[in-house]
Amino acid sequence: MKILSSMEAKGMKKNLMNVFFAWVLVLSLFGFNHIAQAQETDTITLSDSISTIVQDKLTGADVSITVRDPITGEVVYDYNGGAPIKPASNMKLLTTSAALEMLGQDYRFRTSLYTTGKLSNGVLKGDVYLQGQGDPTLSIEDLQQFAAKLKAKGINKIDGRIVGDDQWFDQDLLTPGIWADDESYYYAAPISALTTSPNADYDSGTLIVDVNATEMGEKPTFNVTPHIGDLEVINEAVTVEKGQSDTITIERTYQTNQVVISGNIPVGGTKREWVTVKHPTTHTLTMFQSVLTEAGIKVTKDKVFQAATPNSAQLITSKESMTLEELLIPYMKLSNNGHADILVKTLGKEFKHHGSTNAGLKVLKEYGESIGLNMADWQFEDGSGMSHDNSVPSLVVSELLLKVQDEPWFDEFFTSLPVAANGERMVGGTLRNRLNDPLTAGKVHAKTGSLTGVSTLSGYVQASSGQWYIFSVLVQNKLGAVTAIDEIVKSIATEL
Repeated sequence: MKILSSMEAKGMKKNLMNVFFAWVLVLSLFGFNHIAQAQETDTITLSDSISTIVQDKLTGADVSITVRDPITGEVVYDYNGGAPIKPASNMKLLTTSAALEMLGQDYRFRTSLYTTGKLSNGVLKGDVYLQGQGDPTLSIEDLQQFAAKLKAKGINKIDGRIVGDDQWFDQDLLTPGIWADDESYYYAAPISALTTSPNADYDSGTLIVDVNATEMGEKPTFNVTPHIGDLEVINEAVTVEKGQSDTITIERTYQTNQVVISGNIPVGGTKREWVTVKHPTTHTLTMFQSVLTEAGIKVTKDKVFQAATPNSAQLITSKESMTLEELLIPYMKLSNNGHADILVKTLGKEFKHHGSTNAGLKVLKEYGESIGLNMADWQFEDGSGMSHDNSVPSLVVSELLLKVQDEPWFDEFFTSLPVAANGERMVGGTLRNRLNDPLTAGKVHAKTGSLTGVSTLSGYVQASSGQWYIFSVLVQNKLGAVTAIDEIVKSIATEL
């Protein structure tokens, strides 16, 4: 089993015959019936434990649970395993698998800088193009490097346009499942082929707003990272006495470029929020204009433009992202929806010649079929899990987790999963504060999922017996189900 390759047993599945002969010896010594009865007893005990948790803590919820032996693939426990449930971010398990297989571990995103026209006496009489291919790691520092390259070419003034070429992807910035109320927040960021991230979490299409309350009765101060770009911040907040209620909110008004800071914040208080930009391309270009000015390059046109890069344009420089293997860590550990959506569009562009969500979802389905999954069991309209119209049974999720063990990239896939109770942010990820019991701490490698009324967890668990198991627990129509899910996983670890 390949998950044991990370646990000092890389060739276990290939040596299954050796395991078989070892079992023959055990059976000859202790008798088949004795072992079979013991396994049946464990399963019955597990069934009783999980049934109690479901009845006591998940009343009224839709629940689907499956546990598999990762060597034989046998389903050792099934509670409504065939019931379709909203997977939330467990959808990323399929997206990530398809991206690793189709794009490859070494895939990189590229952003290129071009110019047109002629340079004379420090003046470029032509346009500057930023051509994006969806790089979620593009930063203001990269834009500063681009500006430095133009300066090194002797350009002191651009008598032309600043143009964004984002045609690698289509112009549908949001996936169908994103609600209007979510659009201001990082987990629902718009996706374009030319986008930037504010820090090394790489939440593309967002910026960070920090608010600090300093003087009673005055507006708090604020700071925007990395750059305000084309956004306008409206500060309506008030600083109040210590001990009073903190009601501060930081939100982008729906379908506008206005970020409103409102409410009360006590003296000495702080607030940080990741806020989405309205259009990543125009925000990136506006930010680039400011970067050019800071570099000593005058730009004659205030307005920014979007257009395809002409064939006659001259390549000045390119920036490549980290590899997909490296990107998997912030993407999967922190459950970055933007990365998943970018990967889906990239799959569509690379394999269907159209950088759209629909084209990318076709690639996901074809990938699933190629490894023997019945894709009729998967219903989805995005690759991140944000849509409430997505559904899949736990039996099918566990089948995916079984099949990917045979892939050459499985170690990277396994490493990208959050690890229970590991406080290191880029190891424990979204599980760093969960499953702290010694039975499960460090022994659960799994993908979390969360939507309103939906909680999911699917991955691999090492039981108290030392044996690893594949599990998938999907719950919908229930708020606050995380504790119950963790108890179910603990039962699996305890009873098997």
